[in-house]
Amino acid sequence: MSARTSQVDDLRLVAQPNAVLCSELFVRLILSDWSLRPLLDQAKTAAARLVGALVDVADPKEPPFLTLRLRLRSDVLVIEVDHDLEGLPAPTPAPGERTGVAPGETGGVTTWCELPLPGGLSAGQVRLPRRGDRRTLVDEPVSGEPVGADPEVLERLLTRLSGWSG
Repeated sequence: MSARTSQVDDLRLVAQPNAVLCSELFVRLILSDWSLRPLLDQAKTAAARLVGALVDVADPKEPPFLTLRLRLRSDVLVIEVDHDLEGLPAPTPAPGERTGVAPGETGGVTTWCELPLPGGLSAGQVRLPRRGDRRTLVDEPVSGEPVGADPEVLERLLTRLSGWSG
């Protein structure tokens, strides 16, 4: 069994109650992108449980940042949450899961959960999206000066987002 990571995506969040919903949306997006829909419900639940446990103990007046990471490795999907909250117990695993707490790669702590990939797949067999070169939709100035955002577009976007309740 190889411990080599085949694919990884992460999302930085603030340990506030809406981080749980954001984690579920992130898991849905990434697992759909990775063609791992059979793991969707279990992975969303696990990520929400890990993130929710941190939100529950975080100081709401000074909430810390946390990073939610999804990683394909060997024959498992690893859900990791990096944070700076010390002294938390390891999460209780649901059936079919392995969980734990380890020192973070760059300091802090990583709370993790492993879910077996469906149908005996290995990480190398998971169909990942093909992504070509990405081009910006905005013409970049030749001068090297940054392109500013259109204030009207930003206002419309913020108005729509504030009215959206998931």
